[in-house]
Amino acid sequence: MSNNTIILGILLKKYNNSNYKKVGNCIKLRYQYHSVNVNLYFDAYDKNYPSAFIILAANKSYYMTSFNVDNFDEKNQYLKKLPIPIRKLIRDENKQLASFYNEMRKHIKEDNFQNISYNNDIVLNKTIKSNKNKKYGGLFFHYTRKSKMTSEHFNRLFYKINISKEILMKIQQAGFTIATTSDPNKRKDFHEELRNKGIINYG
Repeated sequence: MSNNTIILGILLKKYNNSNYKKVGNCIKLRYQYHSVNVNLYFDAYDKNYPSAFIILAANKSYYMTSFNVDNFDEKNQYLKKLPIPIRKLIRDENKQLASFYNEMRKHIKEDNFQNISYNNDIVLNKTIKSNKNKKYGGLFFHYTRKSKMTSEHFNRLFYKINISKEILMKIQQAGFTIATTSDPNKRKDFHEELRNKGIINYG
């Protein structure tokens, strides 16, 4: 069993024990790493495709990205657009993010999470507002539409959302693409959407 599977299992267990399983709710972890405030959000509203994202803040710089918990590794994370002030603080001696992710694993395993509403979280809403004119992609699944899925969008979805390449290829081959949203109240059940579109026929 890989570390990634263990981490996802821990997050699912903590979320399922929270009794906070509504469309606009999640569990949140907050800690500091080298003067950077790390805010990690997780929910399994759609149990087949859990949602996870982080907000990093330091020296008036903010960075927000969702990520694929099944690929929880410094080589796979979509952190290429990190602001330089934050990048300098979280890189290790080899200019990698291995230590940053190892520390995150430790906090996920050992710390208590808060039960929160996305709409009421000050850090999240402030970050979304400050990034509203920047193209970072939505945090949640919104809908599928008949359109060609580009290779760039395919890769971004794989690295940032808990979707396997197999499922993404099925969506792409069926002639659909995925639209995301940062409004938790507009999100939809991705698994149910795939069944309704005939892309999968199980579950």
